[in-house]
Amino acid sequence: MSPKAEALARLLLEARQSGRAIAELPPALVPASADEAYAVQDVVAPSLGRIAGWKVGAASPTAEPNCAPLFTDLVAASPARFPAARFPLGGIEGELAFRFGKALPPRAEPYGEEEVWQAASTLHPAIELVQSRFADFRAQDKLALLADNQSNGAFCYGAALAAWRQVDFLGQKAELVIDGRVRASASGGNAAGHPRRLLAWLANHLSHRGIGLAAGAVVTTGTHTGLVFAESGATALVRFPGIGESQLTLAV
Repeated sequence: MSPKAEALARLLLEARQSGRAIAELPPALVPASADEAYAVQDVVAPSLGRIAGWKVGAASPTAEPNCAPLFTDLVAASPARFPAARFPLGGIEGELAFRFGKALPPRAEPYGEEEVWQAASTLHPAIELVQSRFADFRAQDKLALLADNQSNGAFCYGAALAAWRQVDFLGQKAELVIDGRVRASASGGNAAGHPRRLLAWLANHLSHRGIGLAAGAVVTTGTHTGLVFAESGATALVRFPGIGESQLTLAV
């Protein structure tokens, strides 16, 4: 592990433990590549506990995806409550997540989209709670954000839908309600396009890194509603017609 990765990992862990955001990241610590950013994730991960799953996304249907781990202590079933003081940014995103019924371990042969698609067992409406370890996450280099677990704070998921293969993922509607007020509505999936591509990319990325995708892992596939900010004490509800809903409260 490079001294650079270790130094950035220490900064990120200190920010998590102290609750004091990083005001300015030294330019020398900005990752020079995605591989360097993932190396930082690897250093941070053991201090955050067991990996329960992954978030994966992309800026467009043709852009290179990226991913970050979700940790058991920061993943909960809906209705979930997370302390507002720990997540002051209060970023809320409505997402769709898959739970894998079959493990996809590291191997030499690449995984195909259909094989990965068939390994997923259930679909869940979900909320990602966004939190950055940087004081101004919008001003940070995208690779610094990737090193910071792509700004993941916590995650909650709703009831499983087993009969999900007929879902029109490119036309799916979504609605985000905060304290009874509709704050976002959308139709047409998320920016990355169809989740098949994202799931296959993730399986091969984790295989290449010698990690693999475990049976039971939950994988969330990017925002359908965009990023909306909620105040301390607020309750957020995301609805996906025909799929279900998920609820998260920023508890005071």
